Amino acid sequence: MNLPTNLKIGGHFVTVIEKELEDDNGSFDSATNTITICSAITQSQKEATLIHEILHACNTTLGGGDFGHAFLDSFSEQIYQVLKDNADIQWKK
Repeated sequence: MNLPTNLKIGGHFVTVIEKELEDDNGSFDSATNTITICSAITQSQKEATLIHEILHACNTTLGGGDFGHAFLDSFSEQIYQVLKDNADIQWKK
């Protein structure tokens, strides 16, 4: 997958950027609606991290409840695997 540069999450436009990060694979900034993905990690890590950060953004748009980081780590990896291993899934508009 090519990482998108823009997403719409919960009715909000979110910018996706790649840049070097020292201590994390990614982050979501709700003040600027920006997802940052570490440019130094592997492509599969970038893809899984994007899903993880999308879930953080969803959590924020749902009123900021706490999914818990351990849950997000596990759930994002599971969703990534399903999407990656089932390329025949197609979405209709």
